[in-house]
Amino acid sequence: MRDMQLLGEVPVVRLVDANTFGDLENALSLGRCIIESGVKKAIVADVRAETVTRHPDLFTLWKQAGLASVVIGFEEISDAGLTRLNKRSSVAVNIEAMGILKDLGIRVIGDFIVDPEYTEADFDALERFVAAHAIDLPLPSILTPLPGTPLHREMRHKITIQDLDYYTFTNAVCPTRMEPKLFYQAYAGMLKRFLKHISHG
Repeated sequence: MRDMQLLGEVPVVRLVDANTFGDLENALSLGRCIIESGVKKAIVADVRAETVTRHPDLFTLWKQAGLASVVIGFEEISDAGLTRLNKRSSVAVNIEAMGILKDLGIRVIGDFIVDPEYTEADFDALERFVAAHAIDLPLPSILTPLPGTPLHREMRHKITIQDLDYYTFTNAVCPTRMEPKLFYQAYAGMLKRFLKHISHG
């Protein structure tokens, strides 16, 4: 709270703790403190979809505290895909969470994972999902098995690029199902369409 008060005219505060809302009582207490302090900032924070659906009143409070945007790791648009990524959420929960946030006027920044196995139909399906649910800022990253993670151990037999300079989440370090040029054209085209509403001036 002290740090927020010291920010002066800085208009936006990004809460970098990925578990800001993990402890319900602490989250309620912090939200109330921000409101009572009179600090007026646009707050951006990470949240899990199931936290939103289980505790919608918490986000009503945080909207009053200044919560303007949330980052949610949707990752996949099918339950089968979520299971493959060991995500405990479901598409139904993700959609319900988006509805709650939209009703509160909180913008949704959605993280998605593009699998190297994607086909043109998969790219199209992701775009349709984003459009259907009016996600404010969709951020698709290419599936990247980082060294030292369970995913890397699981996929190491598929990895063809070992140079860590390419581990940027915008490069496929495993072979793509599509011809590489077509894969990157589809990915770049989708990114361009997702970000076209962002002002550069």
